[in-house]
Amino acid sequence: NGEIPDFIHFYQMIDVLIIDDIQELTGKTGTQNAFFNIFNHLQLAGKQLVLTSDKPPVELKDIEQRLLTRFKWGLSAQIATPDYETKLKIIHAKARHLGAEISDEVAAYLADNISANVREIEGALSSLVANASFLGRKITTTLAKEILKVYVKLYQKEITIDHIIDVVCKHQNLDFARFNSSERTREIAQARQIAMYLAKQHTKAPLTTIGSAIGGRNHATVLHSCKAVANLMETDKNFRLQVEEIEKKVLAH
Repeated sequence: NGEIPDFIHFYQMIDVLIIDDIQELTGKTGTQNAFFNIFNHLQLAGKQLVLTSDKPPVELKDIEQRLLTRFKWGLSAQIATPDYETKLKIIHAKARHLGAEISDEVAAYLADNISANVREIEGALSSLVANASFLGRKITTTLAKEILKVYVKLYQKEITIDHIIDVVCKHQNLDFARFNSSERTREIAQARQIAMYLAKQHTKAPLTTIGSAIGGRNHATVLHSCKAVANLMETDKNFRLQVEEIEKKVLAH
């Protein structure tokens, strides 16, 4: 409403000012001027200011130098992603807060499969505790797996072509040099076809990328390989079981 003096005066009367995402002031000269007055007043009065940002003061852009200088006066602390042990403690603490005690096994499953973002851990735990209550079941790893499929899938490591090649070579007892050579024996050709088929199924890589990574083939060869594997899986039960076993190992990544 154009009542900037009233706005500034209101904030000058408080004891503690906590502002999230200070980087949002970027390029907003008027807001920065108002904030400069508030900051100075509170700082001179010995009040407490707490600012958060997605980057340290030295990396903030388009914020007046006089403000950046003041940001650097204070203690800058980086909040890092929690390590595994901290993640376990957070999971146990959040579960207790929700009125549930969970076993170390369930906590470890959650820590292994959910991103370190605390909000995501909280959401997954809420879902788990609520479902256990609705279904009248104990919170076990089995229940956690059922309920958290939607969470876990999101945070599994991305499957790469290199990973697929590695799994196929290990399963077929082939060394990478032979797999990647110009050798055209049935054993090698089939291993390459399986790798191409799984790469098309489980990566976002285009066919040309898959082909160049697996024996330097073109996209037509990859397409032919995928069709050949799919057809053989329909007609040969043992071959299908073999591909499914390799696929399980790829997805256990």
